[in-house]
Amino acid sequence: MTLLWLVGLAGLAAIYAALVTVCILGLGRLLRQMEIWRAAPLLWVTFFFVFLTQHPFPDLQTLDCPVPSATPQLKLFRFWDTVAVLREQDRTLIGWLGNRTIAATLMNFLICLFIGLALSRHVRRFLIAMLFGATLSLTVELTQLTGIWGLYPCAYRQFNVDDLFMNVLGIIAGFVIGRGILTRKLLPYPEG
Repeated sequence: MTLLWLVGLAGLAAIYAALVTVCILGLGRLLRQMEIWRAAPLLWVTFFFVFLTQHPFPDLQTLDCPVPSATPQLKLFRFWDTVAVLREQDRTLIGWLGNRTIAATLMNFLICLFIGLALSRHVRRFLIAMLFGATLSLTVELTQLTGIWGLYPCAYRQFNVDDLFMNVLGIIAGFVIGRGILTRKLLPYPEG
């Protein structure tokens, strides 16, 4: 996995998310839901996240099942093992960020933080935000575990309990930040 490949995947995810968001907003307009455009940031960042968690799709012709890298990871906080190794090796910041486990953990948290920030404009109750985060994350992880609900004969992406935890934590953190700072001071709720 190179930086160019990662940038290409992120760009493709951004385009996919934009297309799905525009379709949903267009449908909302057809259904006379004029205020649906306010949900555009939440829709976009959520679809961006979903795309990144499922792609790239493997070629069905060359997919060997079971995929060893897709074995479910069920030990909570397993990423701390990697943290301990990196600390022991006295790695630089670049070394930390170049580690796949650390990078994936941070990316899950940060993307979901933006989902939480966008969600804070639409939801006022913490419990609803937490349920949204848990449902979104569990759906993504189960989609990975089931090979897109049976579309593929086996899982090609790893179900990871740490991802589940970090995704929900990111959404909650974003929601709390959004409600506490942005919503009240910079982006007040619309009147009405």
